[in-house]
Amino acid sequence: MGKTSKKRPAGDAASPPKKSKLDSAFEAKANQRAMPKIVNKLKRAEIYAKWLKDKKLLKKAVKEAKRETKKSKPKSNEGGAEEFDNSEETKAKAPKTLDNTRETELTLVTPDDTEVLADEEDDEFAPYFSGVIKPKIIITTRPRPSAELFQFIQSLLTLIPNSYYWPRRDYELKDITEYARNKEFSHLMVLSEKAKVCNGVVVSHLGVPARSSGIWKGDGQSNAPDDWPEDDEEMDDEMDDDEIDEMEEGEGDEMKEGSRKDDEEEEEEAFDDHADDAVNDINDEEEEEEEEDTGPRHIPTDEHTLPGPTAFFKINNIVLPKKIKNHGAATGHIPELILNNFTTRLGHRAGRFFGSLFPHNPEFKGRQVVTFHNQRDYVFVRHHRYVFKPGTTKADKEKNRTRAKLQELGPRFSLKMRWLLSGGFDTKFGEYEWFHKRKEQDTSRRKFHM
Repeated sequence: MGKTSKKRPAGDAASPPKKSKLDSAFEAKANQRAMPKIVNKLKRAEIYAKWLKDKKLLKKAVKEAKRETKKSKPKSNEGGAEEFDNSEETKAKAPKTLDNTRETELTLVTPDDTEVLADEEDDEFAPYFSGVIKPKIIITTRPRPSAELFQFIQSLLTLIPNSYYWPRRDYELKDITEYARNKEFSHLMVLSEKAKVCNGVVVSHLGVPARSSGIWKGDGQSNAPDDWPEDDEEMDDEMDDDEIDEMEEGEGDEMKEGSRKDDEEEEEEAFDDHADDAVNDINDEEEEEEEEDTGPRHIPTDEHTLPGPTAFFKINNIVLPKKIKNHGAATGHIPELILNNFTTRLGHRAGRFFGSLFPHNPEFKGRQVVTFHNQRDYVFVRHHRYVFKPGTTKADKEKNRTRAKLQELGPRFSLKMRWLLSGGFDTKFGEYEWFHKRKEQDTSRRKFHM
C-alpha cells in the first residue's frame, strides 16, 4: 500500500511572516542588479537608461513607504489613549537661523522700559527728535582723496538733507571742528578710503547751541525778534558816558524833589527811553553787518554744549545710484526716516545717533524714505521712493485694492560700528563708551551687540 500524505489544516501551516511595504522596498532596492559591463555602446546606453529608471522608481517607493509608516504611527495624548493625529508631524518647521537663535543680550531694551525712555528724553539727541534743532552736517575727507570718493560724497549730499562738503586740504581735524562749531554745524563726517574705495567714516556730534530752548532753530539764523539785543553788556556799551551821567544827575534831582515812588517811575521811564535808543543803534549795526556778510551768524564756542558722542563705522558694499537698475532721482524734499531692529542699549544709542542726522519734519509730498536696518550688527542703509497704485490682479480689481511700490534712489551701503566715544574726536585721551574687541566679544556667531 502506498503512503498517503495527510493534509494539514490551513490554520496549522507555518506561514512565513508578512513583510511590510517598507521592508519590501528596501529589499527590492538591495536586490537591484548592478549595471552590467556591455561593450556595445548603443546597447549599453539603452540598458543604462532602463537601469536608472528602475533605480528612480525604487527610490520613490522607499519614500512613500516611509511616509505611510510615519502617518500610521500612533500618538499618545495626555489621557494615555492612542490616536492618529499627524498634524504636528506634517507641519513644516521654521528653519533655524542666526537671527531667531540669537543669544539673549543682557542690555536688551523692552518697549515699556521707563528708565531708557527717561534717558532718551534728556540725552544729546533729544532736541533733534523734538524738532527744536535742525541738524546741519559738514562732510570732509582724508587728506588727498581720490576722484572716486567724490562720487560717494555727491550721493551722500542727496541722501542727507542740509549737508555740505568742505575740502580737507591741509587742515587739521581740530581746526575743522572749531570752524564747524563756529559756523553752527551740528555734525561732522570724515570719510576715509583705501585703494580708492571708501572704507570708513567718523561721525562726530559737535554739540548743540545753548539757545536751543525755542529760540534757536539751527538753520543758520536766529529765530529771536529783530529788536532783541544780543546781550545786556552790548546794550550798556552802546550808551555814551554822557547819557549815563545825565541819567544819574536827573535821578539825584528827582529824588530830592518828589517822593520815592514817583522817582522810581520816572527813573524806569528814563531808562526805557535810553534802552530803546541803544537797541535801535544795535539793530542798525546788525543790518549793516548783514549787508556786508550774508553768511551764518558767528556763534562763540562757549555757547555750545559739550561735543559728543563720536563713532567710527566701517563702510562696506557701496553701490552708487548710477549702478542701481531702474533707479530714480532724489528730490530736495526732507525724507521720512525708519530706524529698524535697534534692540539693545547700544543699538538705541546708535539708532538715535543716526536719527539726529535728519530733520524730523518730513515732507510727505516727496514720498521719500531713508531706512537704517540693523541685522547682525550690520546697519543697511537704503533710500527709496514709494507710490500707491491700484492693484493689477483680478482679485485686486474686484476689491479695489491698492498696492505700494518702491523705487530705489540710492546710494546703497552698509555700516558696522567699531567704537563709540562719549566726547569729541579724541582717540588718545577720549573716554570710550564701547569698543569692538573681536577676540573677547565675538565668542559666538549667535551673539550680537546692537
